[in-house]
Amino acid sequence: MEVTLERVNYHCHCERCRHARGPARAYVEEAVRKNLVRLGFSDHMPWPDDRFGLRMPCAEIQDYMEEIRRLKEEFADRLHILCGFEGEYVREERDYYEKLLAEPGCDYLLLGQHFCETRQGELINVYSLTDTAQYETYAENLVEAMKTGYFRCIAHPDLIFLNDLALDIHCERACDIILEGAARYGAALEYNANGFRRGLHRFVDGERYQYPLERFWDQVRGAHIDVYVGSDCHDPGQVYDEFVELAIDRLREKGIAARTDW
Repeated sequence: MEVTLERVNYHCHCERCRHARGPARAYVEEAVRKNLVRLGFSDHMPWPDDRFGLRMPCAEIQDYMEEIRRLKEEFADRLHILCGFEGEYVREERDYYEKLLAEPGCDYLLLGQHFCETRQGELINVYSLTDTAQYETYAENLVEAMKTGYFRCIAHPDLIFLNDLALDIHCERACDIILEGAARYGAALEYNANGFRRGLHRFVDGERYQYPLERFWDQVRGAHIDVYVGSDCHDPGQVYDEFVELAIDRLREKGIAARTDW
């Protein structure tokens, strides 16, 4: 007998991030229309020096949390709303994560590693890798972040494989590092539906989605790692669309049960 999952989404952006469409209210209203029971906002974590760009300025943090608080109260009888941030892990900035987590309006942090940090402190944009050895640098970054306990879930842990580089021994090692780290530190991983929205792409190794990477998720089955499906929505219509449903079905086919509690 097939179990019907509660409808949830903990990876949601709104117009404050400067690259999504629509105010937070529009996402809440869509979540109610789609019968979600929980919706988590996770707009991109701002930085005082704007080092990563394309996100709200620090001056809007309190406004953002206050806006979500008002929506929580208004829709309390129809939807449980959470407020968080998706952000990169930078090892010398631990005080900043602790400050955000101490804010009364912040419920959680997602790790969204769009830049990785070398041991020498250099930041590398994961969308423009030049060497497959950098896969392992990225994986080591994720595990270092997992160890801190700051992040409730690791968003798109296989994002790095969107580069048109071979899925070689460095890819295999990076997958092992991430999965071993998640199991060791009890870190949840996100199966990200936005990769399906992006469609199939041609790579040096053939046609596939940029992510999720099937060989990575095939290894998750039986690994005792919590998995969540995240919409990673940047438009109200994506809060719980056909790609979220596709992601849930793909996991089910792999024998992986997506979690819905938080």
